[in-house]
Amino acid sequence: MRFADRNVVVTGAAQGIGRGIVQAFLDEGAAVFAADILEDGLAGTAALAPDRVVAHVVDLADFEQARALVPAALSTFGRVHVLVNCAGMMPDGPLLEVSRDTFDRTFAVNARAPMATMQSVAPHFAEHGGGAIVNIASANAFKNESPEAPYNASKAALVALTKAASHEWGHLGIRANCVAPGQTLTPEGEAEIANDPDEARMQLEYLRKIPLRRAGVPRDQAMAVLFLASDDAAWITGQTIIVDGGELGGGDWYDRADAPPLPGEGTEG
Repeated sequence: MRFADRNVVVTGAAQGIGRGIVQAFLDEGAAVFAADILEDGLAGTAALAPDRVVAHVVDLADFEQARALVPAALSTFGRVHVLVNCAGMMPDGPLLEVSRDTFDRTFAVNARAPMATMQSVAPHFAEHGGGAIVNIASANAFKNESPEAPYNASKAALVALTKAASHEWGHLGIRANCVAPGQTLTPEGEAEIANDPDEARMQLEYLRKIPLRRAGVPRDQAMAVLFLASDDAAWITGQTIIVDGGELGGGDWYDRADAPPLPGEGTEG
């Protein structure tokens, strides 16, 4: 197991992709310091492995709480080997209607908090000969999806911050990379789709953009995270792996009639 006897900090760990990342690290032997603002969700994450998951409630929009996260993990574990910044928020609405509060909070959670946690962990990593940082960006850092301007911009900023960290700290043995998820169907999203016909319709239409003809799931993102955090990626830093089923490499078919069918489309019964 690649992460036996290693300690990992994961933010956004209460649900969705974050919980999937926690589960993947647990499967490979790690102990996890799981952080989120959602206390009830964290309890569910901690239940995955009560002897190896420590839950920590934090509001990452608060800079001081974000800066204190890694010290809290060090107080618990004594040593941290991997930092994964997965926490994020995704407000939507027309750009003309974006308020200062929405913009500021989105950047605080999606970009400033990862900066703070990276600043906190870097001296510890340097003292111990290195460590791995994996930040969860978004395919939206490389394409526009409207109306989500603050989200798109904050994730692009996170990619740039990650490159800066990799460049400034590489000589210390610190690697910093991003995973950029595309359309990823979480358990929470599945429940929403099941209860809302409009959401189900939009999900089906979105799949037409994806060459692999399915939405991603949290494990798809988690496997990329574990690779970048592992010794298998020992000479990879400053990079972003886009995990989107091929969406950014494609587009729509010139003639929709030539497109392969979606799963279950065009069948009888």
